[in-house]
Amino acid sequence: MRRQEFLLYPLFLFAVLMLIDQIFRIPYIQLLTKLDLTPVNYEAKNDLLKKILNSKDQPRKKKLMLILGSSRLLYFDAADLSAFYPDWEIYNLSSAVTTPAYYDFNLTKILDAGIKPDLVIMETDPNQFNQNSVFKISNLTFSFDLPYVVSNLDLFGKDHFSFFLGRRLFAIGTYKPYLDQMWRNYTNPNLAGFIGMRQTTYDHIINTNGHGLSPIDNYVEKDANVLELTSHRTLDWLFAYYKQSDMQFGFYRKILERLQLEQIKSIIIWPVSSPNFEKLVEGQPSVKGWEARMDELSNRYSNPILKLKGDANYSCNAFADGGHISKECYHSLMRAILLEYFRRYEPSRL
Repeated sequence: MRRQEFLLYPLFLFAVLMLIDQIFRIPYIQLLTKLDLTPVNYEAKNDLLKKILNSKDQPRKKKLMLILGSSRLLYFDAADLSAFYPDWEIYNLSSAVTTPAYYDFNLTKILDAGIKPDLVIMETDPNQFNQNSVFKISNLTFSFDLPYVVSNLDLFGKDHFSFFLGRRLFAIGTYKPYLDQMWRNYTNPNLAGFIGMRQTTYDHIINTNGHGLSPIDNYVEKDANVLELTSHRTLDWLFAYYKQSDMQFGFYRKILERLQLEQIKSIIIWPVSSPNFEKLVEGQPSVKGWEARMDELSNRYSNPILKLKGDANYSCNAFADGGHISKECYHSLMRAILLEYFRRYEPSRL
């Protein structure tokens, strides 16, 4: 029997590795591995989703609006929305670098709970349909749950399913145990400030129904060269090795089918960025193909895309960087969206 003790070594090694992995589930340890606000944004949005689901039995005094978007729909001002649209309870489930799969996850959870929104605003953009995007390390890492992934296995496929399981079973898949980096973060004199910022960001998201806390608030970039530079950086990041994702088109179709089945009013918008970035995007050969495919699919479900670059009711000339509007433009953005809502669903009120 003693001769076969070596057979236990792999089990012992696995137990040690699992013990180490448990250390990297401690929030403070995770923080030391990466000083990044991305995890806290997804954590807050997951908790906000739970808050919405827990309110399903409460009497509704206002109409319910859901916003499903990326960082370009993230920074609405809660006080501004409350003052100008007092009849609406507006929840913003947008987060950075999102995709139709992320929107479908949130929408499915809400609709399956028996909560029927009066209006769903959903963003679409060609970069969200890039098969070679950062979907795995953003949405798939920080969102979704096992029942949802299993129920949509035909869309996710084996590769994404395996990746999801790996990230869920092993914390070190997300929070890398690079001790040198952890030590630099631990000795960083700004660590306490970052921890405070992290908590402030979480609290702000929860207390304002999901509207993000902008790290630059009302900043407007006035240097045309900087706008051009950040536009090129954003394009290189979002459109690198572009290939249309049939998976994301599948989730987009799934959303349209559910909205139509539940007879839920919705506005799907294609936002705009700085003129510098828009000019670069228009020069991408892949964009025209994406737009034609999206128009065909959206029109099939009688849900045409509101393309803000061609909407006379929307104007913005203030940008935080090449890819994002400044906060002052969000008022005009919501106004354009609700004007489209009235045109489509309540024309008598115009």
